[in-house]
Amino acid sequence: MFESMTVQVRAGLGERRLTAAVRDVFDRHQELRESGAVCEVRRVPVHGLAGQALVDRAAAEVDAVANRVGSALFRVLWLDAGADLSGKLVLLVHRRVMAAVPWPVLLSELVSAWNRGDSAADLVGALDA
Repeated sequence: MFESMTVQVRAGLGERRLTAAVRDVFDRHQELRESGAVCEVRRVPVHGLAGQALVDRAAAEVDAVANRVGSALFRVLWLDAGADLSGKLVLLVHRRVMAAVPWPVLLSELVSAWNRGDSAADLVGALDA
């Protein structure tokens, strides 16, 4: 039901700022909001995990979110490795909206929305797609 993409993100991404950026993208696209859908952003602490333990934790979280019954057509998991290490964003979008809002559009709008959220010093390298 969902397609997913994982992108590396800078250390210290910021949960409030990320949530605001995701909300901005969600609000721009009627296709993401159809039938009363909501967007979900979930922070998953993975600091100190490496190798297979990290893979297992990430897979379990993605499965839990993707298989949850609900109206979210756009779900975001932030695998937060802590303030000093880059993390990952796992973006999950319901297949029925992908034709109208493809990955390049979602990613560029998410980067733009995140960039608008803070000072110029924090803009460089916000998201590495």
